[in-house]
Amino acid sequence: MEGNAAPTEPPVCNIDKRPENQTYISAWRDRSEFQSVYEKIFNSRPDDIETKEEALRWLKMWRTRQMKEVPICVRCTFQILEAQVFDLRSQRAASDEVGNAMEIKNIYAGAFTRFINFLTEGGGTRKKSIADSVREIGIETYLVELRHLCAHRSVSISIDVFRRSAQYCMDWLKRAYWQRELSGMQPVSLPTLKYCYVAEDQLPDMSVILRTYDAVTAARVRRAYTLEMAIESVGLAEAETKLLEVHAQEHRSVRLPVIVRQTVRLLRELPLPATQTAVNAVCKAVLEHCRRMFEDAVRYGDDEQVPLGKIHSDLFQTLAAMGCLQTLFEQLMVICEQEQPVTATGKEDQRPWAKYWAHRIAFAYQLLKEFKKACRTWPAERLGRFGGAQRNLLAKQWYAGRLKSAVDQHLMLGFSVDCPWHMKLSRAYVLARLTAMNEHTKDIVPVLLTLLEPPLSPSQQQKIRKLTEVYNSDALPTTGTSGAKGKAKGSGNETKDTDAEKVYTADDVMEVVAKKRAHCKPMEVGTCLSKKVKRYGPWTDPDVEVDWSTYPLGSCPT
Repeated sequence: MEGNAAPTEPPVCNIDKRPENQTYISAWRDRSEFQSVYEKIFNSRPDDIETKEEALRWLKMWRTRQMKEVPICVRCTFQILEAQVFDLRSQRAASDEVGNAMEIKNIYAGAFTRFINFLTEGGGTRKKSIADSVREIGIETYLVELRHLCAHRSVSISIDVFRRSAQYCMDWLKRAYWQRELSGMQPVSLPTLKYCYVAEDQLPDMSVILRTYDAVTAARVRRAYTLEMAIESVGLAEAETKLLEVHAQEHRSVRLPVIVRQTVRLLRELPLPATQTAVNAVCKAVLEHCRRMFEDAVRYGDDEQVPLGKIHSDLFQTLAAMGCLQTLFEQLMVICEQEQPVTATGKEDQRPWAKYWAHRIAFAYQLLKEFKKACRTWPAERLGRFGGAQRNLLAKQWYAGRLKSAVDQHLMLGFSVDCPWHMKLSRAYVLARLTAMNEHTKDIVPVLLTLLEPPLSPSQQQKIRKLTEVYNSDALPTTGTSGAKGKAKGSGNETKDTDAEKVYTADDVMEVVAKKRAHCKPMEVGTCLSKKVKRYGPWTDPDVEVDWSTYPLGSCPT
């Protein structure tokens, strides 16, 4: 035994520890009920059986309320406390000391076995030894030895060892779980409730921020640099002009680049909960309130003089930091894969601008991945670190060299080697995008293949690339047209590409097989197959007299 006294410092234990700033449904009604049970278990007299039995009834009620969801430490407390109460009852009766001692030992042995098992197996599959697991959570390893002795019944253990070990377990549970929960527990009320949904009073703020951003970036696209230029020459709507004026008055700036950075910062600072519902709400707000950004993608997307990527990079970096960018990309892909445009309902076709920004987002992640790979060969002192000092010169030079003249047309998500943003794509998701590929996603799907983790093998990438080339018929080389590019139309040297238009069927395959057989060397009857063939279950040795290279796959000599 390593020691009887409990450690003086609280053990490090993350079992049943919940993330902060979130609301949970517990087995107890409120903090007062939890504290009442705590007082009955740990602050009652050692021989007060009635109070401890009442605490056991409360623990049973909690188990009934939450079943398997009840915390592990509550279950452990119930096991040890039940053994202690049984011991106290047996001592009070004291009719048959020998029989009672054996029964008490059996109760303690089962309690210790379940105590260790609950703590080491509560998180799922155990990948470490039991001793290493309990050592990490601050429990002395002698309890593991005691658990083994109890499980195998190899040595007779003194009842005093059981009693002191049970008290050690209760002291550990008190510090590692009960006191920790009491110190951080709050009753659920309107001010303390951590919303699982976006608070209603935050949605108007988000819409105002995004509408202001959309208006100011629309003015930037049209080469306006100040609020006065935006109002006079851009042709903003009255509501958009009002938004810009109010923002400029509140933040004391009329320069549009400054207003862009301010609105992006306001969006980043919104106190949104870290839930998927909040992410969906942000993406929905972007799609609803950034209409000019999407319309400008169709109008100015091919204009090399309009730096759409440079103007909107800050917004997309903020969405990546908020954990919303991949969800926005997935929603844009859903729009791209719509079979029919939405013009029947009176709305414009959303697929062109969804295609533009979905491709820009995917390519931005691809650029970031390539940039991180290139950083491996650079000096560490010249690399920027995420959240650290700005060292973007080398990164910007790399982006400029990679993108050449189109550097301002593409999004840049990160300039640091340890930038944590990346797109998590499952193979099932990419396969679904391959299956649903159309003219709006044919340029996006090949980019997604480069973002898969773990990456596909070169042979798999080659097969999928061929499939995408089959879809893009203009990318397929055709016979008879390779040397005709420079010839004039109607010169008589043009050949019609009939092979690209032909649809092959099973009849064509059978025709090819028949032609192959007709050109095969005839064989004498009786010599195509050996008379004596060795058999191995359902399999046989190949006939060495048959030239198998003359037979197409799937056929055999007859």
